[in-house]
Amino acid sequence: MTEITNTLSLPLPWQESIWSELTQYIYTDRLPHAILLSGPSGIGKGRLAIALAERLLCGSESHDYACGICKSCTLLNAGSHPDLFPISIPEKSKNISIDEIRKLSSVISKTAQQGGRKVAIINPAEALNINASNALLKSLEEPQGKTVLILVAHRPTLLSATIRSRCQIIQLTPPSCELATSWLNSMVTDQTNIDKALEISDGRPLLALDYLRSDSLRDQQYFEEVVSAVRTGDLSFIEAAQQCAKLDIGPALEWFISYLHRSVIKDKRMRSNQNIYLFLDRLNYMYSLIVSGSNVNQLLMWEELLMSWRQTYFSK
Repeated sequence: MTEITNTLSLPLPWQESIWSELTQYIYTDRLPHAILLSGPSGIGKGRLAIALAERLLCGSESHDYACGICKSCTLLNAGSHPDLFPISIPEKSKNISIDEIRKLSSVISKTAQQGGRKVAIINPAEALNINASNALLKSLEEPQGKTVLILVAHRPTLLSATIRSRCQIIQLTPPSCELATSWLNSMVTDQTNIDKALEISDGRPLLALDYLRSDSLRDQQYFEEVVSAVRTGDLSFIEAAQQCAKLDIGPALEWFISYLHRSVIKDKRMRSNQNIYLFLDRLNYMYSLIVSGSNVNQLLMWEELLMSWRQTYFSK
């Protein structure tokens, strides 16, 4: 048997059971033509999508993972495999346009250049605009030959119900704290802030790793201090909005949602305040607008959100 070299992507430790399920689909020729990997950001859905794509394109069918040394794997390693089509948000754009999907439809309608499968990865799938979503439906409804479409979605509810219904949905969740901690210990030399990074990332290991390797942990802690100060009345919502407007709006809204979830779990008073859940709905709506590429006045948005946040906390 050909030796496997781990030069390509492998599933993460907490994805082994899902990986086993996927490989069984492959061995028994039951792999769906469209798969939706669903779950919160920062848990490795993109990594799993790439590992699956590489396994599907690998020329050695007898391995659970891409072998890393066949012709297809050599092309994958070089980033030049002609039958792999990754689609993400283009630079200087806020969403995936219909042009991107039209290009994809054109190439997957042709025979695979390497004679095997064609694999497309759309990540994040919720960034598809309305026209792009409608264009993708044709490919989902009329799969071309050995084409496999892998969609990755952090917030699958932002996808149309029709697209979701055409996919085999695989739900991913954060790993246990023990497994996440063990993995992070193997990834960083300074373990000092691992517990804090996992707490503030809601147990999402890749997001925690990003925090540990960058200034994100410091930025999120600062953001939560600002939000807490507004809640207690120690900082005006206008001053807080000016500070929040300096941050990247997408991650900041995710931080706010995460902060609210953790606060509700810890504080019984918040759990009894029904307006908190209405405010959470508003946060999710604002986040969906940002993900969809809508243009908003960030300072005005933060002023409205933080004023509402202050009022919500004291409205019983």
